[in-house]
Amino acid sequence: MFTDMVGYSALMQKNEDLALNLLKEHREILRLIFPNHNGNEIETAGDSFFVEFNSALDAAKCAIEIQKTMNERNQWVPSERKILLRIGLHAGDVVHTDKHVHGDGVNLAARLEPLASPGCICVSEDVARQVQQKIDYPVLKVGKRKLKNIQLPMNVYKIVLPWEKKESESFIPFSKESFKKHRSVIVFVIILLLAAAGFFIFNDISNTSAEEPSNRIAVLPFDNISQDSEDDYFAEGITEEIISNLAKISGLDVIARTSIIKYKNSDLNISQIGSELNVGTILEGSVRKISNTARITVQLIDVPTQKHLWSEAYDRELKDIFAIQSDIAKKVADGLKVQLLANEKEQIEKVGTENTDAYRYYLLGNYSLNRRTGVSLVKGIEYFNKAIEYDPEFALAYSGLSNCYTLIGGAAYGDISRDEASRKAKDAVLKALELDETLAEAHASLGYIKFRFDWDWDGAEEEFKKAIKLKPGYAQAHEWYSLFLSLIRKSDEQALKEMKRAYELDPLSPSISTGVGRILHFAGRLDESVAQCKKTLEMYPNYAEAHFALAMAYAAKRNIDDALNELDKAIELSQGRFVMITIRGMIYGFAGRKKEALAVIEELKKLSNPEPVSPWSIANIYLAVKDMDKYFEYINKAFEQKDALMVYFRTTPVLQPSIKDDPRFHQLIVKMGIEK
Repeated sequence: MFTDMVGYSALMQKNEDLALNLLKEHREILRLIFPNHNGNEIETAGDSFFVEFNSALDAAKCAIEIQKTMNERNQWVPSERKILLRIGLHAGDVVHTDKHVHGDGVNLAARLEPLASPGCICVSEDVARQVQQKIDYPVLKVGKRKLKNIQLPMNVYKIVLPWEKKESESFIPFSKESFKKHRSVIVFVIILLLAAAGFFIFNDISNTSAEEPSNRIAVLPFDNISQDSEDDYFAEGITEEIISNLAKISGLDVIARTSIIKYKNSDLNISQIGSELNVGTILEGSVRKISNTARITVQLIDVPTQKHLWSEAYDRELKDIFAIQSDIAKKVADGLKVQLLANEKEQIEKVGTENTDAYRYYLLGNYSLNRRTGVSLVKGIEYFNKAIEYDPEFALAYSGLSNCYTLIGGAAYGDISRDEASRKAKDAVLKALELDETLAEAHASLGYIKFRFDWDWDGAEEEFKKAIKLKPGYAQAHEWYSLFLSLIRKSDEQALKEMKRAYELDPLSPSISTGVGRILHFAGRLDESVAQCKKTLEMYPNYAEAHFALAMAYAAKRNIDDALNELDKAIELSQGRFVMITIRGMIYGFAGRKKEALAVIEELKKLSNPEPVSPWSIANIYLAVKDMDKYFEYINKAFEQKDALMVYFRTTPVLQPSIKDDPRFHQLIVKMGIEK
């Protein structure tokens, strides 16, 4: 808890005796209240306190009692003797070192406090979730706010006290239900920050509106009301295709599929979903499929007013499905008064196929592709090939086929070799572009292939830019382009900008949320990387990649115990992913445990038998034990084999800074064509 009395510095200049007198009284009042709520005073500095609490409820009750006490006191004193405080509450991890307390909880509380008005209480989402309906005053949502040095906007709430003005009525009520799926598995230490900030602090906060613009839209999963539950793939496919069409419209911000799929069969209402996704408009609907016909109903809803802006029912044959999707996209744009550019209208009106069997297998292929497992990707390949059999001119099917092979080759899903997967991925994507050179998904996939497999850096960047131009709302393209900019171009700020754009379009994607942390890591901003990975894990505690990214950040900071702890979780959750076991050897090396580090190489040889161990894996363990000759021997072998993980080579100094002084490091960067 930090306390800074409002206007204290100015009062010191004007009347030092009065300021010191009020400071003393302020301390006496607060020190009487802290013990009532199990508050532990950590430090006192000038006119500030720093106090910690064992629970959010204790902290909230303490804050309320302080403000009530100060409000009652201020009724009986002249205006110049009033003491006003701002209060901010945040729940987060803290670390005790000697007599000091550090951690993300402290940092976030410090940034949260200035949002409170004098005499009021501002709280984070974590606190709001824990105290709602347990205190005597309502908790209302203020909205998303961008805080200084905090990478992503945060939801901010306030405890509304009796003396606050009517302006609070315009805030959005906090909904307990919206947090049911995000329960934390860690024990929080609660930081209560009471502080008054000078006007300059307000410049750190972006004045974002509590209401999101109407052109930020979410398409909820369409309900399958067919008699056959196996037609779920069809309803999901229609949803995804409508999202894809809307994402082509530059005047719309369309939430990606990965962020809306959680609302399938959800009992949350429109207001709650709109609040979670920060959207102003929602499109919902249902699908009934009977043989080769479909009935599709849609409603466009304004979130703040719950008003239906437009609704329609379509009864068509399946061969007309693209026309239905096109009509929906155009009417959404019209309903939201968004102007369609000529090229956007042309893209939306394109017909993928008129063959109903090809379209059915295409939807089944996408359904399997989105499951992202080795088995589902192989099934996806089967379905996309069936779609192509029925319609060899169906460009979208080739694009989906390419995506399956790209994931298998680039992320080690399935049993197909990397070389075979990359070759088939490229053949499929080039065929897709031969049939339709305006397919954004295909350009993004080709960019990724040129980036990860071909090392055609200029060609990769050109393809990513084409994809984003053709489909501005395509989150995947922004995510891939961000990684490329960070690893190859070393354009840290531009990379972060692209990843943040992907996050805006897909705010509930664990991959993109983790991606923000990775980009911060590659930029050497390790504390921010740790904070972002922790934020991801609060939402997705079982997401292996977030634990892995956090382990890597800790390793770079040489927080060995934390790194190994997170890595063990990642290995368990990923069922022993090879690259994660490699990093365990690297961390042992950083810890000076050379024997254990080299033993991991032998473990990797057994696991990869009969195939040889990737030279990239062996190289990085030698890097950690500082055997630089062995490191460059193996990293050059990885270069000769065009190992997919070599794209991370340029970021090596973040993990081992001394490598920058070795001329062999720069020589290899030049050989890779990253620098001249």
